[in-house]
Amino acid sequence: MLRYAAMESSRIRPFHHEPIQDRGYKTRQKVLNAARKVLVRRGYQAARVAEITKLARVGYGTFYKYFLNKQDVLEAVMEEVYTQLQEASFPPQVVVAHLEDQIRKGITSYLEVYYKNREVLLALEPASLLSPRITKFLADMREKEVQWMVREIGNLNSQGWRIKGSPEVFSLAMLRTVDTVAQDWITRRQHLKLEELAETLCEIWYRAILPSRPSGSDQPPRPSAAEAEDSHTAGNSNL
Repeated sequence: MLRYAAMESSRIRPFHHEPIQDRGYKTRQKVLNAARKVLVRRGYQAARVAEITKLARVGYGTFYKYFLNKQDVLEAVMEEVYTQLQEASFPPQVVVAHLEDQIRKGITSYLEVYYKNREVLLALEPASLLSPRITKFLADMREKEVQWMVREIGNLNSQGWRIKGSPEVFSLAMLRTVDTVAQDWITRRQHLKLEELAETLCEIWYRAILPSRPSGSDQPPRPSAAEAEDSHTAGNSNL
């Protein structure tokens, strides 16, 4: 679900062939963009280096300067997508006074990025069954998310909140709820609007978390759906 930007990202691949100069970065990114298109067009198994280099208009030598093989570049595409999800979804710090707004912004941003990358995510889905490294990468990402939320629950409880039950189970359930809904959205329920999903998921999170707030605490009223959407849209006018 929500990906924490400040959390160090798990990497599928070792740190090799990384470009240093700006020109090298741009060339590498051009190859990555081409790999995304080929992945969507052909699928994980049928994608070929020859087609990627042709679309990127680079030679084999340039390709192998930055990537070991087809699997390496497609794993880099997956890392890129999940980095985008991380950066979009979690604030650098959870602030109790703005908790409701942060929940709404995080869930909405996650759904926006997930939908934007839907074709790549669907094409990469079989890779989790074919590549042990991708399987481990996804498992490590989920575990780091759970442990991050466990820590945040501990911080809330230290401020007088009382979120009941096992923090690990609670975190796992809340995070996977959004993940599952997002995945089902792009595969079976495309008729649902992003606003509907975000509003319903936020309500689930609010009902699970906000009743644990300390009694008598001076908290601002929950923003209406329209107010929250206007605020989020204003802050993301470049989307």
